[in-house]
Order: sequence, then C-alpha cells, then structure tokens
Amino acid sequence: MKKKIIISIFLIFIFFVLFLFFFQPIDSIQDLHTTPEISILDAEDNEILHLIQNHKTTPIDITKMKKQNIDILLDIEDKSFYEHSGFNINRIFKTIFTNIKNQESSGASTITQQYIKNVYLNNKKSFGRKLKELYYAIKLEQVASKEEILTGYLNCIYLGHDIYGIADASKYYFNKSYSDLNVNEMTTLVALLNAPSYYSNHLDELENKKNTLLNILLKDGIIALEEYQEALDPIEFQITSHLYNSNLLYYADGVIKEFKSLKLNSKFNKLITIKTKYNRKMNQLHFQTSANYASIAVDKDGYILSMIGDKDYHSSSYNIATQGTRDIGSTIKPILYYEALKCGFSPSTAYYSAPYTFSYHDELVTINNNASIYPYKNITMKEALATSDNIYAIKTHQALGFKTLANHFKTYNIAANSLPSLALGSVGMSLYDLTKIYSQFFTEGIYLDFKYIVSVYREEQILYARRFKHKKYGEPEYYKTIKNLMSSVFDPSIPHATASSISSRLKVPCYGKSGLTDYDSYMMGFSDDVLIGVWAGYLDNQLLEDINTKRLPKEIFTKLLNAY
Repeated sequence: MKKKIIISIFLIFIFFVLFLFFFQPIDSIQDLHTTPEISILDAEDNEILHLIQNHKTTPIDITKMKKQNIDILLDIEDKSFYEHSGFNINRIFKTIFTNIKNQESSGASTITQQYIKNVYLNNKKSFGRKLKELYYAIKLEQVASKEEILTGYLNCIYLGHDIYGIADASKYYFNKSYSDLNVNEMTTLVALLNAPSYYSNHLDELENKKNTLLNILLKDGIIALEEYQEALDPIEFQITSHLYNSNLLYYADGVIKEFKSLKLNSKFNKLITIKTKYNRKMNQLHFQTSANYASIAVDKDGYILSMIGDKDYHSSSYNIATQGTRDIGSTIKPILYYEALKCGFSPSTAYYSAPYTFSYHDELVTINNNASIYPYKNITMKEALATSDNIYAIKTHQALGFKTLANHFKTYNIAANSLPSLALGSVGMSLYDLTKIYSQFFTEGIYLDFKYIVSVYREEQILYARRFKHKKYGEPEYYKTIKNLMSSVFDPSIPHATASSISSRLKVPCYGKSGLTDYDSYMMGFSDDVLIGVWAGYLDNQLLEDINTKRLPKEIFTKLLNAY
C-alpha cells in the first residue's frame, strides 16, 4: 500500500513538472504584487543603491570571484547546480524518505529554488509555497543562464546582522572585497547560510560548523590538505558596521516610498530601474556636532537632489526633514512681507526700530530684537529682512491684522494661530513643508511639487515619467520682489546682516533668510539653480546655547550650495 502511494506521488510529480516545462508559458508570470529587484540611479545614471525584496545589497561581478570559492559554495549547497533544471529529483525523494524515516524536516532545495524563495516568496513552510517555488525555479532556468542565477543568489543571500549578499557580507565581516576572500573566510560565510541570525551571534558554534564544512571540502577534493590546515585557524572578524552612506539611506527611503505610491507592478525576473536627480557631492557631506540637523535641496523642477534626515541614519532612521514639526522662527518674515506687498506696502515702507511695547487684549507686550541690537531709526523692508528686525515685523503684522498671516498658511493646510507672536515664527511645520513654501520665492511664484523620481524603467520599457503638477498660489511679481530683497541677508555692507559672515565663501549670488528660536536654528536660501533648507537643534528640545550649533545651518547651507 505504501509503495503504491509513493509511486502515485512520483507520477503526479512527474506530470506536474512536465506540465510546467511544456504547457505553462512564462507569460503567465506577469504582474507580481512585489518588486523583487530595484536599481536606483543618481543624476548621472550611476547606481547608488540596489535592492532585492527591499533589502540593500551590492551586486557582484561573478567573473571576479575565485573559482575555488564558487566551488566551495556549490559543493556544500548544490553539487548538481550546473546539471539540474531548477530542481534535483533524486535529492527531493532522498530527502523525503530520510525525513520520514528519521522524523525530521530537512530541505532539498537547489540554489535556484533558494534564490526564488529569497526573492519572490517567503519562509512559510507549506505545500502550496513549495509548488510555487518549484514552478518559479523551472521558469527561471528557462529564461536565465546559470551564471545569472548564481549571481542573483549570491546577491540576495542573508548572512546575519541585516546583511544581504556576499559583497556586503565580505565588507561587513572581513572588511575586504568578495573577490579577495580566502578559503577560511569563504567557508565561514557558507557556514552562516544555514542559520545566519544564530551563527553570527554564536561564534564558537560557527567555528565548529565551518570546520565541519572544511572536512567535507577536503574529502570532496575542493581544497588541498595545506589549504584545509590553514583554514582551521580561528575566525577573525573585522566588523565594518556602516556599509552605506547615512544621507543616501534617508534619500532612498523617500525614493522607495514614492515608488510604492506609483503602484507599478513588476514582471518575473525583470529589473526595475528608478532614475533620480540624486547629487553625490551634496550627499557626501557630514558634520561633527552633538546637535541634530536636517536639510533638503531641490532644483527648479522640484526634483529632490539631497535629503539629510539627521546626522546618522544608522542610529535613527527618523527623518526630521519630512517628519519633524518645529517652530520656524524668523524664516516666516519673507512670507509676512509678501502679504504686506499684497496689501499695499512697498520695499521702501519704513518703520522706526527700537524697543517696542504695545497692548494686546489689555495686556502689555514688549518686543525685543535678537541680542538687543537696534538701529534707532526708520528702516525699510530690505533692511528689516537683512537684519531680521523683530520690531519691523511686529508693526507690519499689526498693520495687516493678525489674521492675515494666519490665513496665508491655510493655503498649505497649515494651522497657525492669529497671535502677535506669529510674526516671529510661532507656527510649527516640517522643514520639507517650509522649503516648499520657499520654493515660491525661488521660482518667483511657483509652488513646487517635490519629487524624487524622474522615471521608472523595466529593463528598456518605460513604466513612468514624471508629469509636473506645480501650482501657483499668489502673485509672481510680489514673490520676485521679496526674492530680490532677500539678497540683502548676505550683504556685508549692511550692518548685522544675518548671513553676511558666509557671503565671501559662497561661489554664486544667493538669496535667503535665517531663523533662530530658543530651540531651533534655520538657514533657508537659494541661488538661481538650487533651493536649500537647513535646520539644526535638539529633538529633546534642549536650549540652543552653543554658538556653533546656532551657526550650524549656515555652515551646512554653504557646503551644500558649493558642492552643488
């Protein structure tokens, strides 16, 4: 009876395999709900990040791997790799009988099947998943070469500590290229494959596993006796923990989020390529500071060139630029003066600047300038912007009516209270949203729709090309007027101009506005080609007492602009 059941299972299996080979076309695997493999390109069409099933990896050139290291992998994982067509029938039935006899649950997957599981499926143990794995493996063998399959496998294998692919594992564990691995190191990585999370944290047992594999390799003639003896030396890791640029990872998070929103389906064994305007020089910058900081840079089309979410992605992936909400301080003043122009003010409108007290709801309110610096004379809008004069701002705010500025922010769905303090920036928003508002000064009237992605390709077929959806919320002539006035912030001829200290270091003429609260420091600025928003402070709301932290946004702005 048992023999008949086994024969029946065998015949059904053979029929199923023949059906997959000859009657099930590859076109049946068309629209997958996941995007297995993605390549993200920079502005120069060079790859900046490669992802397989959302895992970061560095693709290898298999011709650069030592033949012996490939032999080590195949001898342990799949001896018949170059002979089978995606599955090993002898290994499958041998494993079935062994598992029944010993009441175990060991696998019989080929490297092709393991690759399919890693890229297209999951680790769920079910008959349905195994059939799908077999189906995909057979189809993959029909459309890809053995070298392509082996390369794909080596790019996606998990090796512990969130490390995927042999290239990243070689760098992480041994601080060397995959092309330079010796027998000891290669065998160690193969030993990790069986249980990477466990073995990478239990080095004594990993050592034992490695030595067991060395015995197999020696017996099978893959390594010589001398190589075997040398490889018995204890494992010596040289951990390189940060394999990827911190700024790149913040940027890539934004790219992937935007890509997912497009809802583009993939196709079997087809690489998705995403083109961006990522600027390598801008994103290589890093600043030594105890404070948190964030920045965003965009071009005239609204493409995001740089996105720095904080000083270290590896410590926290929280993106302050897009997710943080902070009071914007004096960066609000160009927005206030834009409203003033709409209401009949002109750049020559003057107010006397000195300590100022007024009554609000039967209470006296006193307004002071930063560091108690006053000109004690009438100043124009240009001088007020240059020196970030609080007195001019409050008097303008009063003249317009406190609701005018609050209503301006309703355009962007930002809630602001119509209080006197609003003229000094008592409204919270993200740096991302603030930079979008500033895009109207940058472009002289266009509210840019910020995007990461220029286009998306599946091999040579274009799936998506960006269509611009910019808006106009106001009067271009007034935005242009304020823009021109904002050059005064960098003018060293104006006493106490807030960004004059960096003007000599800037490679091109700039416009902008700084901002400072007790907890936040900003530099919002732009040239004719690039808009940059920068924030610095502490997420735990420490007071800004260090002068270097207060000046940090100007330093970041300078280096980002010059890098561009």
